[in-house]
Amino acid sequence: MKKTLLIIFLYSIASSSLYSCNAEADDCGTRTVSGVARSLNRGPDGGCYYVNSNGNKSYVDRSDCSC
Repeated sequence: MKKTLLIIFLYSIASSSLYSCNAEADDCGTRTVSGVARSLNRGPDGGCYYVNSNGNKSYVDRSDCSC
């Protein structure tokens, strides 16, 4: 049972990293919003977004992401 849970956990981590773009692995660039630099991320469907001050995704043009 523990091996099965470990395998599921590791698989979920590996598969989620395939769909995200983070600053350590792939720098998607930054965007300055109201004087604050925001990291750009690529969503699973290819959209480019940053996380705003409310914690929500704010989408920008896909060409703004460099990954």
